[in-house]
Amino acid sequence: MTTSPETTPALTDEVTEESSSRRHALRALLAGGGAAVGAVAFGKSASAGTEGDANDALQLGEGVDNESVTPTTLVHTPALPRVDGPSSLSVAGGVPSDEFPFSAQVGGYGDDLVVHGLHGSTSNPNGFGAVAANLADGPDESGEEPSAPPTALALASVAGSHLRFVALGSEVVGPPAGTHIAGDLYRDAEGTLWFTVPAPTEAEPLAVRYVKLAGTPAAGSFHAINPQRAYDSRVDAYDESGLLAPNTNRVISVADGHDGAGNVIAENAVPMGATAVQINLTVANPTAENFLAVTDGTTATTETSVINWGADELQIANSITIPVNAAREIRVYCGDQTGSTQFIVDVFGYYL
Repeated sequence: MTTSPETTPALTDEVTEESSSRRHALRALLAGGGAAVGAVAFGKSASAGTEGDANDALQLGEGVDNESVTPTTLVHTPALPRVDGPSSLSVAGGVPSDEFPFSAQVGGYGDDLVVHGLHGSTSNPNGFGAVAANLADGPDESGEEPSAPPTALALASVAGSHLRFVALGSEVVGPPAGTHIAGDLYRDAEGTLWFTVPAPTEAEPLAVRYVKLAGTPAAGSFHAINPQRAYDSRVDAYDESGLLAPNTNRVISVADGHDGAGNVIAENAVPMGATAVQINLTVANPTAENFLAVTDGTTATTETSVINWGADELQIANSITIPVNAAREIRVYCGDQTGSTQFIVDVFGYYL
């Protein structure tokens, strides 16, 4: 398919070209290896040409050869700043309208046939599929910062995901091998997101290490909440209440907040999807010495303890972070010593 400015509605801005050989480089770039291109908006046809096709229009599509060894530069200076509408050079399934949200020197607009607006890739292991750089000056001589910090890359979407990491067959589990610099972001085959931070040593002053940002095995970000009473064994309103006897356990929901009478006053204080909670576990009125242990609501046994008390203690508390199961439940165990006890569970935050 070959499209020229004579058959495509044009922008009014003038586009110039610096050399005849550079025009061929631009032609091949826009042809995209034979991909269908619907329209290119120019102020006028390219004025430079090569021997045999001087002054012809810019051509796109199959059969267009490029033998240029020098880059092509389009110089476009709009009369007024533009923040929306068609870009200086636009590739689309139709001429972009003035309603398009962004203007740029080069704009790629996807449609129903050509899905993606812009693509960049490389087979060079030391290369980048796409590079975005803002070359605005930093602080001036007085040390003052610019009015707004320069942004190298902005991601925006009218609806849906703003950023997506696409799994490729070459992905590995865990941090990737090779040379990295601080600031690398990487998603592995398990869906874990890794980030590199400086870890200099005398031998390797530019060494970095990977930090796990998020993923299925990770707890996620901590969300502090107003403290909520999740459970009180002294109150009959709960499904199970009363003393917890030695060598027994009880599954407790930490999803909702309750008042002193056991009524729900904060539904889903810990939302679905939470992976862990920070709780305060209180032992109240124990009958003799013993200990409590806590796991997520699914685990059946444990060899640990989180709070221990003696025969003469009436109340003792401890704060811990504990995982929850998919139903937002924990399991509280009473140890194998002689004492039974009442207990209280308060929630101070969760991980999601």
